[in-house]
Amino acid sequence: MAYPEWVEKQRRPGTNISCIRGKYYLYEVTSVWNKEKGRAQKKTGKYLGRITEEGLIPPKEKKSEPVTGGICTREYGASSTLFHLGQPLYNHLKDSFPEDANTIFALAILRIIEKCPFKRAAFLYERSYLSEVLGEIPLSASSITAFLQNFGIKREQQVGFMKEYLTDSKYILFDGTNIISQSEEMDINRLGYNSHRQYDPQINLMYAFSADQHKPGYYRILPGNIRDVKAFKVSVEELGISNTVVIADKGFGSEQNFELLEKSELNYIIPLRRNNGHCDRTKIVSGNKANFDGYFLFNGRAIWYYEYIQDNKRFIMYLDETLKAKEERDYLQRLEANNEKYTHEGFMEKQDSFGTIAFHTNLKDDAKEIYALYKTRGEIEQSFDFLKNLLEQDHTYLQSKYAVESWAFINHISLMLVYEVYSALKTGGLLSKYSVQDFITHLKYIHRLKINNSWVTGEISGKTQKLLDALNVRIT
Repeated sequence: MAYPEWVEKQRRPGTNISCIRGKYYLYEVTSVWNKEKGRAQKKTGKYLGRITEEGLIPPKEKKSEPVTGGICTREYGASSTLFHLGQPLYNHLKDSFPEDANTIFALAILRIIEKCPFKRAAFLYERSYLSEVLGEIPLSASSITAFLQNFGIKREQQVGFMKEYLTDSKYILFDGTNIISQSEEMDINRLGYNSHRQYDPQINLMYAFSADQHKPGYYRILPGNIRDVKAFKVSVEELGISNTVVIADKGFGSEQNFELLEKSELNYIIPLRRNNGHCDRTKIVSGNKANFDGYFLFNGRAIWYYEYIQDNKRFIMYLDETLKAKEERDYLQRLEANNEKYTHEGFMEKQDSFGTIAFHTNLKDDAKEIYALYKTRGEIEQSFDFLKNLLEQDHTYLQSKYAVESWAFINHISLMLVYEVYSALKTGGLLSKYSVQDFITHLKYIHRLKINNSWVTGEISGKTQKLLDALNVRIT
C-alpha cells in the first residue's frame, strides 16, 4: 500500500506502518521463523506513535499500566452513543442514587445492546468500552444479588426519580401489561389470564406514559390477578398527580368498571366492544351524514362522529370510512375463500359496525381531542413492545419481590434510553428505514482497539457511517 510521502519519511528498518480510519501509526516489527510454514513470519511489537505531517507523536507514558505489547478490543459504538444520548438521565441517576447509578446505567445499556441477563453482566461489561468510562463495577453473581435486594427497597426514592419526568405533562396515560414470573416464593405471583391465553403465574406491570413527551415515565408492579380501577387510583396517589387519563382496552368496558371509575374521580377514556349495549349506531344506520355532529381529519382520514348521553354518561361514536371499506373488503375476501366463520348473513349483521369505535369518557374535551388522545394508546403499546421484544423482558425468574422491583427499575431506565434512540430516528425521518434494533445492531460492531495502551476507534462501514451522518451522531 502506498502511503503519503510525509508518512513514508517515518519508516525505518525494524518498523511497520498501519493505517486505521485514515490515521497512520508506527510499530516495531520483527521476523520470527515459523517451523510449520517453513518461512519467516512478521510479528508486530511495540507501538511507537502516531504519524502526522508534523512528525511522529510518541505514545503518552502511563505509569499505572505497563506496556504489554498486546491488543484488546471493546464494543464501543452502541455503548458510547447510548451513554451520550442518556447523559442527562445518567446525571439524574447520580443525583438520586449516587452509590447505585453506575450499576443501574451499565446494566440498562447492556440490556439494550445484548438483552443482557444478570448472569452474563460481568462478562459483557468487561468487553464493553463502558468499563473504561464507568470503571470497576461489582457485577459478579453474588454482587448483583446483593444489589437487587438492597436497591429494591428504595421504592420511595424510585418514585421521586420517576415523578420528575411527568410533572410537566398535560396528560398522563395509564395502562398495564402482564409479565410471566417463574418465582415460587413471591406472594405477588398469581395465575392470571392475558391476551395470549396464558394462565402461567404472572405479575402485572402498570405504566404511566406522558402524552406530551411521548415517553414512559412511571411503572408499578402489581399482583398478577389485579387489573381493575383500584390499581389505577393507587398509582395516581403514589405519584401525587392529578392530570391523569386512564385509557383502557375494550375488555375494560363493563358496568362494574364504569361505576368504579365514577367513584374513583379519575379521568378516563374507555373504548367499547362493538357488541356493547351502549353502542348506539342509529345515526349510522340512517346513512345521512347530516345527523352527525361533524367530522375532522386525522392522519389524512375523515373521521365522522356524534355524541349521545345514556344514564347520564357521555358516549361518542366515531366512523372511519377508510377503515370501514377495508374491513368490508377483508370480510368479503374471507367469505369468498369459503371460511365457514364468514357468511352473507354475518356481513349484513355487521355492515353498520364496520369502521366504528365508541368511547365512554368523563373528559370535557371535544370529540377530536378525545380521539387523538386515545390514539396515543398505540404509543403505550409501543413501549410494551420495546420491553418484551427489543429488551426481551417478558418474563422473570427472580425469587424476591425486592429483586423484581430492581429488575423493573433497570428495565425502565433501558426503556428511557430506547426512547432517546427512537426520538432521534423519528426526528431524522429514518423510522421507515431503521428500527431501534437496526440502529443498535449497526453501532455495536464499531469497536475500540487498545494497541499498546493507546485506544483507537476501529473502522466504520459506509452504510453505518451514512446512518450516523443522517442522525448527526459522531463516533470518535
